[in-house]
Amino acid sequence: MSDEEIRTVFAAMAAAWARSDAKEFAQAFTEDADFTSVRGDHVYGSAQIALAHARLFTTQYADTRLEPTVRRISRPRPDIVIAHVDNRLLRADGTATHMHAQAVLENRPEGWKILSFLNMVPLPAQS
Repeated sequence: MSDEEIRTVFAAMAAAWARSDAKEFAQAFTEDADFTSVRGDHVYGSAQIALAHARLFTTQYADTRLEPTVRRISRPRPDIVIAHVDNRLLRADGTATHMHAQAVLENRPEGWKILSFLNMVPLPAQS
């Protein structure tokens, strides 16, 4: 397993996001995935992740792009990785929101899939 295989999962998510393709976006996740949004909403399973993102792609995240950067990959087991990902959500007006995600991925027969995903907007640094 290479880091590139893991980065490919996030690149595919970003490509699906750019097309507002919620079904394709959700294919990065397992059927029993646990997803926590930046707002603290919990969604379970790839089908529910697709439904939630279909709504987002037609409302507050319409005409946006996601730019993920995988910062760290750790391997507690050969078939499990933990990925720390910085994401930039780019809007059509040029503004951006910076987010951080921690994802647990499992190597399944169909490839690497996300089991658990926790997304957050970091607080500003305190002086």
